[in-house]
Amino acid sequence: MIIPHIRSHVFWKILTLFTFLHLSSPLEVIIAYDESLYPDENFILSITQSLSGSVDWHKCSISNLPRCTDYFPTARILVDLSNDIATQSSISHLCQSRILIHLVLQNNVKFENKWTFALGSSKTQQINAVLSVLRSLNWTQGIAFNNKANYDVKEAIKDFSYDFNFLAVEEKSSIEGLINKVAFREGATVYCIFTNWEESLEIQKNLKKSKLLTAGNGIILDQESSYQCETDGALIITDFAHEFAISSDEYFKDSIISAVSFIINQTSNETAWDIQILMQGFRNSPNKNKFSLVNIQNGNRVVVGSIVNNNILITNNLTFPGPSNTIPKSTKKILNLSINAGPTNPYALPATGGVIAARGTYFAKDEINDGHTILPNFHIELFSYDCGATVYNAKFAYSCFLNDIDKFGFGHVSSYASNVAIGAMQTFKLLNVTFPIVGCSNTDASLNSTANFPMFTRVGYSIAYAYSLLSVLIKVMGYKKIAILYQNDSWAIGRSWYLNPAIDKQGLEIVNPESTWYIPAGLDREGLKNYASTIQRIVDSQARLLVLTMQYPMYNFLMEFFYDLGIRKGDLFFFATYLDQLTAAGKDDIYAWKRIAVGIPTFRMLPQNWVGKKGANIKEKITSMYKEPTNSYTCPYYDGIYIIAHALDYMINRGQDYTDPYKLEAAIRNQQFQGCTGKVTIEKGTNDRIVDVWDIEINQFDDAGNVITQFIGKLKPFSSQILSITNPIIYPDGTTIKPSDLRNENNKCPFPDKDIRTFPKGRGLLFGICFLVALVTFGITVLIWKKWWNISVDELKKKEEISVPDLIVGISIIVEFFQYTSMGPETSIFSSIVSKFANSLSLNLDDILKMENGVFWVVVEIVFGGIGLWAVLCAVVLLRLDEKWQFISIFKFLSWLADYLMPILGNLCFIPFISICLDVYLCDQSVGDDFTDSFLARDCHYFCWKDEHLVYAILSCLALILYVPLAIFCRPLWQELQLMLHVKVVPLYLMVKSIFQISLIVMNKTIKRSQEIAHSVLFIIVLLVYIIFTFKFKPYNYPRFSWWQGLSLIGVEWLAFISTIAIGIQDDFIPLLVVLIFGWFIIAIVGLYIQKKKYPSLLFRKSTKDTSTLFKFAFSFGKSVGFSKGKIFPKEQKIT
Repeated sequence: MIIPHIRSHVFWKILTLFTFLHLSSPLEVIIAYDESLYPDENFILSITQSLSGSVDWHKCSISNLPRCTDYFPTARILVDLSNDIATQSSISHLCQSRILIHLVLQNNVKFENKWTFALGSSKTQQINAVLSVLRSLNWTQGIAFNNKANYDVKEAIKDFSYDFNFLAVEEKSSIEGLINKVAFREGATVYCIFTNWEESLEIQKNLKKSKLLTAGNGIILDQESSYQCETDGALIITDFAHEFAISSDEYFKDSIISAVSFIINQTSNETAWDIQILMQGFRNSPNKNKFSLVNIQNGNRVVVGSIVNNNILITNNLTFPGPSNTIPKSTKKILNLSINAGPTNPYALPATGGVIAARGTYFAKDEINDGHTILPNFHIELFSYDCGATVYNAKFAYSCFLNDIDKFGFGHVSSYASNVAIGAMQTFKLLNVTFPIVGCSNTDASLNSTANFPMFTRVGYSIAYAYSLLSVLIKVMGYKKIAILYQNDSWAIGRSWYLNPAIDKQGLEIVNPESTWYIPAGLDREGLKNYASTIQRIVDSQARLLVLTMQYPMYNFLMEFFYDLGIRKGDLFFFATYLDQLTAAGKDDIYAWKRIAVGIPTFRMLPQNWVGKKGANIKEKITSMYKEPTNSYTCPYYDGIYIIAHALDYMINRGQDYTDPYKLEAAIRNQQFQGCTGKVTIEKGTNDRIVDVWDIEINQFDDAGNVITQFIGKLKPFSSQILSITNPIIYPDGTTIKPSDLRNENNKCPFPDKDIRTFPKGRGLLFGICFLVALVTFGITVLIWKKWWNISVDELKKKEEISVPDLIVGISIIVEFFQYTSMGPETSIFSSIVSKFANSLSLNLDDILKMENGVFWVVVEIVFGGIGLWAVLCAVVLLRLDEKWQFISIFKFLSWLADYLMPILGNLCFIPFISICLDVYLCDQSVGDDFTDSFLARDCHYFCWKDEHLVYAILSCLALILYVPLAIFCRPLWQELQLMLHVKVVPLYLMVKSIFQISLIVMNKTIKRSQEIAHSVLFIIVLLVYIIFTFKFKPYNYPRFSWWQGLSLIGVEWLAFISTIAIGIQDDFIPLLVVLIFGWFIIAIVGLYIQKKKYPSLLFRKSTKDTSTLFKFAFSFGKSVGFSKGKIFPKEQKIT
């Protein structure tokens, strides 16, 4: 039950006088107070001095209440100033027994007693009144502060299904942390306070400090939390007639006096008082459940409405924090950002690039608002300025920005034009506004200065950095000599300031004189003729690479001029950054045929856009949304919004003041995230983004004049593998062979490189010769095996002293390992040392010698000499010339020499000799259509199939006919002739090895030259078959050698596999090298472990030399007993 209140003290005095005329004696009232709550009794004294003459007040401490029984017989009212429910319950029973009206301060009584009445409204009633206001203002979500004493607050609001986050205040000192850690990041716009007044003031102070009570925010307080509130725009719910109470004491004092006056008014002079009439009056009071709505306006309390039975009536204008007259929305807190992305240009044609780019910002904004990853409790709104797209005019910009100066928001995304961005920052300074500015595609190098532009950060790239990396790209592609040409204006000269020092730093050589570096801008076809000598000097420099900084259409005219000077497709390459568009040459005018004939390809270095699956998804959605393609700025603009959003999210989650532009700028500089353009990180001490990856592409013209763009790979400045080639570069000649720095460099060939082309007829002939050699070798091998060498060898079972022939057999396994690696996929990507060593053992001498000026023929002649010596040694052994002509000492010497050279010339030189002989037929490139127009791949100064080459081709054929059969036949023969050889190979395995080695040579000379991946895969397959055969057949009579033969082949297979992967991905090779070495390590460890378990050592070396044995071997020339008797072949076979 609630006692109604009288609005005015004047009314109370009139009521007192009126009731005094009807009462014969004053009303006696007992005030029971808690000494702990009112120790100085000032509050009690202020009450007892009221209603003098009408009321006799009796003070009584609750602790001494039993001693106040003298007042009970005559007293009619007991005012209970305790706040403890147990105490109130006890006093209530006492009043019931004494027939006293029991008045308590607030309606928190939890017991039933018809004698007890509350002086004020209950917390639940106040909350219901607050909810009426929330419902009227459509405030359905926000933050509610309550303390532990208000258990019923959350339950009451929950009944209305309002989405409020409740923050319980445990103590006053915890409020600042509560707001910084929780309220700040919730993004709420409405705050309700249900605490005591001290906690409420602390909450208001910290909300203001955190700038959470600004325009767009709302705050509402109940009676208890509203005392001394001076927050402009705050709404307060008070009990009726207590709108101006500024303390709880004042509120309770007025409530007590009002209640007592009401009772006096209800008492008749004919009876002492009628309890039934009194209680009926309380129940039927017209002011029951009535509240006032108070608004703090300019520091004053203004009554702006009333709430009766939870129905609200607004009687005056409302004011909200800001100050603002607009009712705040209780949705997510709005974070305003701005962009300058309109098409308007002052006094110039409009530019639509910014409009298309802005689609990235709007998409990013919607993605953030719809997602829950960052800023989940906030809502970003973008305001678009149209104050100059690509042209800056100070007066126009000033008036344009001034019109909407209040809409800049927390951060700004500038125009993609650097001059407009710089001008806008100057205008902002004049307007005295400060906020972080993000540039998305501004390239001006001066913008990287934190001193000159402290509030600017860019997620794009500086022109200075782009051109410095261009020189890096040229270098890592293997070029050292270049020519440069700039148009002589500020646009191009500015680029030269950064490019020229970078060229020097990378050690590149500019081959055209400095006097030819610049020509005037804006020249047409006729104007270029005045600078014919300058352009001619570039042509005469023989430079193939031209770094060109020139704008359309001037570079079109330049390409036509190059045609007139004799330049054709493949003679020149352009190198440029994404800032230079050098391939939009057009194909519809009368000069297009010249540009097509010149066909200058352009290597372009571009910042990454639409990176990964995320980037591709963004591009697809934006394109679908706007039904047209994006541009190169759209993706950076997307990241421009995100870097601000990430910074805001970072600050909000840490309770930092994101409205401070300097703190927000600092947070922007510390962000790292994966964006549309890749990883976004700002370099310390600059305004620039750290560049980690660039895309590299080549643009070329097809025969119809269309521009064909081929993605090549990526430039990674901070990676161990700076240039990662993903797709092989197809040069204008249709090959993947990198042209030289200079045209006809060092006169390597007697004809221009541009005339070189693949010669299908020559390649077909090469394939035919190689496969014929393979086929004949296979037939001869089968015949020799069946007729002479279909035998077995005895297994080595006892320990033997290791001999020189045994060492030769063991060394052969090691040498063949390197020979096989040379025949397999390219290994120089891992180690040039290993590659060169392997090539030297196979006489693949390209990496060792320069095959020019007749050097190749010297190598061929040495091979012919080796084959000739081999034939002589075979004749001495097979025809037993040392025995037939014993009186001729030279034959004995040759017989002795055969023991040492036959395993080298016939076995270890099998791959090198045949490989060099087949090199004579490498005539698959030509400068014409006839066979005699083809030239030798090993030395382009020699044309094929005529003159000297024809002689060598015939000699090479004869050498192969002589060498191959003898080598195959004598491989098993040599081991039969060795008296001290203990380790032997099964002849069948030697036959299979011959076929295997010929297969490797043929694949190396044919498939590898045109299809590197196909060759690698085929090599792996053929080698795998050979490995299986080796392990199954166990080729050596000494198991330990068979085991290591197989392991060496597995090592080659592992290298081939890793090399094939490296060729395919063309990426950072360091991890693959680690995998390669680790695999070899595992093979070696496993091999040694199994050898120890299964393959005991049967060869040993004596600690002292056995002189007799050495002499025996040396002076018997290594011949077996069988040989001395003429038994060269098993089963008494003789040579026929």
